[in-house]
Amino acid sequence: MNGRGIATLLLVAAGYPVAVSVAVVVTVGLILAAAALPDGGAYGSFFALLRHLPAMLAMGFLWTFSCALPGFVVAIVLGESRRWDHWRDYAVAGLLNAGASLAIFAVFFASPLDVPMMVAASFPGGFAGGAAYWFSLGRLVARRRHVASADGA
Repeated sequence: MNGRGIATLLLVAAGYPVAVSVAVVVTVGLILAAAALPDGGAYGSFFALLRHLPAMLAMGFLWTFSCALPGFVVAIVLGESRRWDHWRDYAVAGLLNAGASLAIFAVFFASPLDVPMMVAASFPGGFAGGAAYWFSLGRLVARRRHVASADGA
């Protein structure tokens, strides 16, 4: 692997924690928003959940980081082989990866269906995480790809 390939790999690797962080913040935000709505106490007190916000974010990051990694790798391979050049491609990949991540979570940890709001909130979170990857570092990877193909021509 040449220097350009290593630099590209480092950009992709740096984009993954950005995508995971955004996905987790959006997912937890939606869970908290649902708890703030009048729900007859089905999801508990909004303020009681806020007390657990740091733990929710930390655990969400750890679980998402480990469970979404295989789907992220697939998305990157597809994106590079198919030359994706739009944020929507990565956002849709993040949305689809949310489903795959929940399946991996179910196999290794517990059934996510026990927490239906987490399942519902994971899909917009995955969409936002995929878009965040593109806007943070994915577009730089695509730009490097275009420069490399122009140099090779």
